[in-house]
Amino acid sequence: MNKIVRSRGRGAISAADLSQEISTRVLKSLALAETKRVARIHTAPVRSLAIDPVQSRFLLSAGLDTSIQLFDLETSERTAGGSRQITPLSHVAAGSGHTRLVSAVEWYPVDSGIFSTSSFDHTLRVWDASTMTEACQFDLESRVCCHRMSPMGAHALIAAANESAYVRLCDLRMASAVQQLFAHQGGGTALAWSPFQPYTLATGGADGVLKLWDIRQSGSCISEFNQPPQPSQDIPNGAESAAAAAAAHIGPIKSVLFSKISNVIVSSGSDGRARVWRTDADGLSSPALSAEFPVGTRRLSEGGGDELKGTIEPALTSTDDGTVKSEIMFYPNDDGTISTIELTTGRCIGVLRGHFAPVACVAWRSRHMELYSGGVDSNILVWCPPATENMSAEQAAARVDGWSDG
Repeated sequence: MNKIVRSRGRGAISAADLSQEISTRVLKSLALAETKRVARIHTAPVRSLAIDPVQSRFLLSAGLDTSIQLFDLETSERTAGGSRQITPLSHVAAGSGHTRLVSAVEWYPVDSGIFSTSSFDHTLRVWDASTMTEACQFDLESRVCCHRMSPMGAHALIAAANESAYVRLCDLRMASAVQQLFAHQGGGTALAWSPFQPYTLATGGADGVLKLWDIRQSGSCISEFNQPPQPSQDIPNGAESAAAAAAAHIGPIKSVLFSKISNVIVSSGSDGRARVWRTDADGLSSPALSAEFPVGTRRLSEGGGDELKGTIEPALTSTDDGTVKSEIMFYPNDDGTISTIELTTGRCIGVLRGHFAPVACVAWRSRHMELYSGGVDSNILVWCPPATENMSAEQAAARVDGWSDG
């Protein structure tokens, strides 16, 4: 670190490069928190996490046990070992709302008093966070894999992907589905709204196709993302045609993310690849593959019971805190790890180990340098740079005892 600081002092590197280097080193140091943990409340796999974008204080979690838990990340209880344990502020009890796996939870982007959930019970539901009671419900007629709300808050539409060929747009103001996009054979599997264009939506499907839409237009597909042509010998067995192999992914798409600082979309699939797509300055046209890297085969997507199906939730570091100038992706893996990947290069700069089963979702807490992860082991884990932890005397003593026992 001293070397890079001296380089800045000599003018050998810019202030932006110094900031990026320090931020990258901090992110590389992320480790399982020793002073803070989330109480294990879920009795089955955790499939979705969401941190409210308004205060970055409240965490929602949901999964196979059908309960929805609400945590206040600023309120905790001291345990016998001296650490702080975060317990639920409120909850929706199992079976009192959704009746099957809750596939996604999502905060309303401009009001932490409202959130939404989708489920394999065919419904999308909207909730009052202050009372944890249901405000309205949409019946989408088949298992809902995920849903998303525009981060810009410019409209009240929720996009939902289910097992049909259509992506549904549900209007909170009218409490009804108002539009559908004929999107994907085999059903939609992943969604993301643009953080710059309020009516631009990206969708991924079981067909491996990634599409960009302007929802204001009829038949509104703007672009379809395709890989560069491949030699025929590189097309894996099972691809129905060269056209299928030229799609964004071979097999279902498992996640779609928009960059918050550039005209980039990141997708990942059950083919074990993540791909970075760059568009024109308007963010709407001429998508081109700019990078790709391995992320591991997604066992969460194929076979098994409900706990192993559905969309996964990676996360990109936010620039809202002014510390991270190049984006980092945290990617949940089947082996219980989380990969920390430099987005521009595809370089893995770290691996987080703590879960005992596949990781399904992660959520980045802006301005606090904290990562939360949920897994098939029913745990929600907290990750942070060790330098940010204030260890109590009891914890320090316990750590020394642990070392001496080893």
